Amino acid sequence: MPTSTPAERVAAQEATLTLATGTDGQSSDGRWLRRVFSEALRRLGWRLAVQEMPARRAELALQRGEVDGEMVRTADYGEMHPELLRVDAPLMHASFGIYGASTSSPPQTLDELRRSEGVVIYRRGVVVCEQRLRELLPPQRLVEISAAYNAVRMLARGRARFVCDMDSTVSLSLAHLGETGSPPLHRLFELGAPMPLYPYLHARHAALAPRLAATLQAMRAEGGLTPTPNLGPGRR
Repeated sequence: MPTSTPAERVAAQEATLTLATGTDGQSSDGRWLRRVFSEALRRLGWRLAVQEMPARRAELALQRGEVDGEMVRTADYGEMHPELLRVDAPLMHASFGIYGASTSSPPQTLDELRRSEGVVIYRRGVVVCEQRLRELLPPQRLVEISAAYNAVRMLARGRARFVCDMDSTVSLSLAHLGETGSPPLHRLFELGAPMPLYPYLHARHAALAPRLAATLQAMRAEGGLTPTPNLGPGRR
């Protein structure tokens, strides 16, 4: 009978933690996150599995317990979902902005956006955009999408004037769709200061959450979390 190798026996003994993320595994941020979590979980006796999915789908999958956690989300996300466990070790910061095609007098603030005309697109599950826009604008001016690259297509077809999303996501979408001939998007203004992003775990991992936080903090002290990416304009 075939025998397993020592590495295979170790792998069989390790539990697997499945984390959802919307960050492209081929991007610099995606590679960095996977490297950090792989090392942190290795120290804790776990193996990392990653499922890429849109933000809203990841949110629902975690609520239903179909995945074990999400790699990074804002603090606001945890306030919306107190049933989830925030790992108190922020990994990076993200900036969010309002984007639009070239116009003669584009809005430069949320108040100017409110007084402008036209539809504003936001990606389903991006809490920062959802909260700010729903408080600011009537429902008839808002359109939810599941994939960021659809925003550029909607602008090209005249179905919307503005987009709200994480800066790094818009940058990736522009890079992906830049060859399609769609009109370019420009960042009109930011939505507040960059926000820290935290890992989140399902409630069944209550014992793991503080251990993972301590491990990530130890890795930061060792210099293992540098250079820390900031999910801002132009990052991919």
